[in-house]
Amino acid sequence: MDMSNRFIITAKNLKIGYETDDGVVWAVKGVSFDVIEKTSFCLVGESGSGKTSIGNAISGLLPPYSITKGVLIVNNKYVVNEDKTDFRSVRGTVVRIPQNPSAALSPYTKISDLFMDVVRNAYNRINKEQAVELIRKYLQMVNLPEDVLNMYPHQLSGGMAQRVAIALSLSINPKIIVADEPTSNLDAYLRGAIGNILRELVNSGITLIVITHDILFASHVCRNIAVMYRGKIIEIGRVEDILSNPIHPYTIELIEAATLQKGNGPKKASIATHSSSKGCVYINRCPFAFSKCYEEPNIVFIKNGHGVACWRAEKLYV
Repeated sequence: MDMSNRFIITAKNLKIGYETDDGVVWAVKGVSFDVIEKTSFCLVGESGSGKTSIGNAISGLLPPYSITKGVLIVNNKYVVNEDKTDFRSVRGTVVRIPQNPSAALSPYTKISDLFMDVVRNAYNRINKEQAVELIRKYLQMVNLPEDVLNMYPHQLSGGMAQRVAIALSLSINPKIIVADEPTSNLDAYLRGAIGNILRELVNSGITLIVITHDILFASHVCRNIAVMYRGKIIEIGRVEDILSNPIHPYTIELIEAATLQKGNGPKKASIATHSSSKGCVYINRCPFAFSKCYEEPNIVFIKNGHGVACWRAEKLYV
């Protein structure tokens, strides 16, 4: 495989499962996508869709009881190659921003000490004065005052904790940042502020992977979106194409839920009563399901890289 292209992340039929007493539970059931270097890519979907498992694989943080198949290449390194994994290869290249940074930070350590430990580990032969200058630079990038360095994590507001987590991630000097639900505990104003900061990170040359259930936040931050449902990508493409012309019924439902609009898309009140474990992963909720849906659809690309896994879409658009 030629890995000398501009894709910094490539997944091919990637599957991720977890060993349980009842066998392997597959959280990701075969997804394929590419992420262009120095751009932003969002994985969007509800809880249980598999998006966090993909983010953890990219970050090299899958637990030892995980099972993998397919291929995942990050920064020209095979992180997953069928059942073989090499998570050490992404250390220092990828950093993950936790969903709840306040809980992830040590409550007994001042923010200044957290930064100093991270910076000195990331940069060899750096003295204290140089470290302080770097820390100031990263605080400025996320619009935090230097006073925050004298605080403990429990003294931070939700927005401040999230910005500290982003600044700490930057201080490692990564190529890729994975942000898992970066605004889940924030109000609308702070969600917008964090979104603006994440966009600036991409402008500075970082590749950004965002995991979220909020498709409108994803559209504010990311260049491309992959909509996931029950371990599969069911729609993928550029933000403007998916928002202006959502094709899969689930994507329409996500947009309507986010905007509180009542359109012609599927409503939970009108969910079809199909019951099947075969075929399309959305068949049990789709009001448009028909006989062909008992076969699993492949992603069909309509135009400009806008793809959808839906038999109805094939009838309408192909």
